[in-house]
Amino acid sequence: MSETMLPVGQEQIDEAAIEQYAKDDGALSFKLEIFEGPLELLLSLITKNKVNIYDIPIALILEQYMDYLHTMEMFNMEIASEFIVMASQLMVIKSRLLLPKVEDEEDPRQELVDMLLEYQRAKQTAEILHDRELTYSGRYEKPPEEIKNISQSEYKLTHDIKILQEAYMRIYQRRLELMEAQANTEKLDNLLKSTRHVPVNERILHVMKLLVRRGNCSFAGLFEKAESRSEIVATFLAVLELIKGRRIMVEGVSENYEDCKITLIRDKEKETIEENK
Repeated sequence: MSETMLPVGQEQIDEAAIEQYAKDDGALSFKLEIFEGPLELLLSLITKNKVNIYDIPIALILEQYMDYLHTMEMFNMEIASEFIVMASQLMVIKSRLLLPKVEDEEDPRQELVDMLLEYQRAKQTAEILHDRELTYSGRYEKPPEEIKNISQSEYKLTHDIKILQEAYMRIYQRRLELMEAQANTEKLDNLLKSTRHVPVNERILHVMKLLVRRGNCSFAGLFEKAESRSEIVATFLAVLELIKGRRIMVEGVSENYEDCKITLIRDKEKETIEENK
């Protein structure tokens, strides 16, 4: 998933207006799923609509496919040529389905179905290979060595107890290391699942409300109440986005560059900055 930020576009900003702007149809946040290619998008639409891949309702899938492309255009996202090519292919298939059927004519959707099945198999194979890589990438093999001076003596059923103890300890130690690695992996997974991801747009709203009340604030002051690394990163990205959108400006940088002052740009100040450019 990808989170697309919309610019803060009000001419007169106050706290009440920001609150209203955030409530209007998700104006500050819009989530748009990103796909690697048109086939992945089609498979996602087929899954969401719970339709048979061998009997695809082209009209329904084409409508949702075009809605996705229009959404990408609305947010000025670059559309790869392969998405446009697939859209034209779907339109051709739809038009062929509207024509009278000819006896023994192949289903116009068959080529598309074959492509989707092949892509689905390739994607499943890639996931299996990825899992194999994670499992075996840290293993190393010792090349075979020629055994010299092989003893021709008769094999004995008795062995020194130290040899058996050493063999057992090696296996036991190896098993402990494996169990520890698995435990660390589970802890990391649980940490990632339980940690809240702070959206950048949420911190944009926080910074703007703070500056509307105060007019300006120290850069360090924006991070005083941050409770997690995710919140710190989101706040920093929010500052960058607001600077890029010319909603705030940086002033009063200290000599040692340890801190600076963040000031809200009012409409008149923004016009002055534009004129100076």
